[in-house]
This record gives sequence, C-alpha cells and structure tokens, in this order.
Amino acid sequence: SKAAEKWLEMSAFDDLKKKNKQTYQEIMYEMLELNKTKISKPIFNLSDVDIKKGNALTKKWKLSKKRPTIGLNVGVGTKWPSKGWTAKRWEELIEILNSKNYNLLLLGGQDEKTLMARLCRKYQFLINTGYNNSLVEFAAIVNLCDIIITADTLALHIGTALNKKIIALFGPTSISEINLFGCGIKITAPDDCKCYYNKSCSEEVSCMEKITSGMIMNAVCEIEKL
Repeated sequence: SKAAEKWLEMSAFDDLKKKNKQTYQEIMYEMLELNKTKISKPIFNLSDVDIKKGNALTKKWKLSKKRPTIGLNVGVGTKWPSKGWTAKRWEELIEILNSKNYNLLLLGGQDEKTLMARLCRKYQFLINTGYNNSLVEFAAIVNLCDIIITADTLALHIGTALNKKIIALFGPTSISEINLFGCGIKITAPDDCKCYYNKSCSEEVSCMEKITSGMIMNAVCEIEKL
C-alpha cells in the first residue's frame, strides 16, 4: 500500500522521517486501513500481585503521600545515546525539584548503573529504584509515579500505557511520531537538531543540552494542572 511504502521510505531515509508529522499510530492505522479518528491508547496491564509489590516499595522507600512523586528516567540505552539528557542538566533539575518538595525516584537500567550510583552519592535524598529490574518490575515502579521525566525511551512508552503524566524530551528522534494521548508535554530544543537519528552528536553543544532545567520546571508546573 501507499502507506506502507511511505513507512518503508521513512525507515530508509532520515530526512523523510524528520519531515513526518504523523504519529506512529496514525501511520500504522493508515497501513491497516483503519479509522484514524478512533486510535486506541496503549495499555499496560499490571496484575494485582505486581501492583501490590510496587505499593510495598512505597513503604520501603518512605514515600510521603503528601508529596507528588516524580520519576527521573536518566536512561536511553546504547542505540542512540545522543537522545539522552546530559548529567549536568539532570543535576540542575534534581536540585531544583528537591527544593520544591517532591518524592524523587531515579529510574534507569544496566547502562545507567554508574550514573545512577553517582547521582545518589551526590544527592542522598534520591531514591535509587535499581538498574536490574525486569520489565514488569520496572513498570510497577513507574506506576508509583505521578509524573515521569524522560527522553524518548522505554519509560515514556510504559508511562503512557499506565496513564502517567509525561514530560518527554526530544532531540535527535521524531517528536511527531510520539502520541502522549493528552497526558503529557513534549519538549524540544529551540534549535533544530543537526544530527538527526545519529548515534552520536557532532555539535559542540548538543540539541539535548539546549533543553534547560527551567524549561522542564515550567512543564512540571503546567502538567500538574492536567
């Protein structure tokens, strides 16, 4: 079909992908000749047992019910490290959020083990949720959060499927393809990315680093009203 050809061409040519303004769901629905006005939101069904295990962590980590809980997902994996936010920016945001009285959960995987440990040593109020969780365990932890701050990666998709409020940071990947279904805010750098879908950035200052902690805090204030 024409829709399938379009998707294949975008898969091969990054300049076409950059120009695309449709979400993944719209593209897939077109390929399947389904009604795009009735796109279904993704769902992640946690079992009662998984939810109970997650809730037990609330007591273990002594999360205050009087404070909103924010998940800070510092991981992006190894395929596109260029889409990650810099450690410097994370530190700036952590310091601001701590002054505003939030429960702060640090999220990540094996590739973020060192960064997570370093951040937790520097900021002992952070809660390290672990880097070796299974997919379901990770989802149960995400489920404890009111807000997720993340780049374009797994936590974004799980958070969306769990109906969480998402603040999503975009640089070298498509901001248009991601549908947050009215429960999130997308943030991108003021300047266009010069290294679209490249594994590494060739610029002196990356587009991701141009996303400031102030931009994220404005989004936090806005998203709390949703």
